[in-house]
Amino acid sequence: MTFQPHRTGLRIAAVLLGFYGVLWIALEGNLWIDLLLSAWLMAVAAWYLANRYLAGRTLPLARWLALMASLGLAFGAGLVLLILFFMALKTGLHAHGPEYSPAEVAWVWARLPLLSVAGLLAGLGVGMATAGLRRR
Repeated sequence: MTFQPHRTGLRIAAVLLGFYGVLWIALEGNLWIDLLLSAWLMAVAAWYLANRYLAGRTLPLARWLALMASLGLAFGAGLVLLILFFMALKTGLHAHGPEYSPAEVAWVWARLPLLSVAGLLAGLGVGMATAGLRRR
C-alpha cells in the first residue's frame, strides 16, 4: 500500500474546525457538541499525522492493516479522553458551576472500552477497504 497525501481537504477541515472551536466556547454544556468537536479534532489530527509521516511510503499489506487498526484504536480511546478534557475545559472557562452532571461524565467514561473496540474494528475495516480498492 502506497499512501497518497491529500493536503487541500486537510486545510479546509482544519479551518472549519477552528471556526467550530470558537463557536464551541460560546455554547452551553451539551455533550453532543463536545463529542462533535472531539471527533473532528481527532480526525483532523489523524489526517495530518498520516500526511506528515506516511506520505509516499509503501507498506506491506499486513503492516498497513496493523497500522490502520492501531490508529483506529487510538482514535476511539483518544476520543473519550478528549471529550473529558473538553468537558473540564468548558466547565473551567464558563466558571458558573458545573456544565455537566456526574452522570454525564460517568457515561462518557463508561464508553471507553466500547469506543476503543469500535475504533479498532473501524480502522481495520478502513484498512481492508482501502487495500481492496488499491488492488483494483
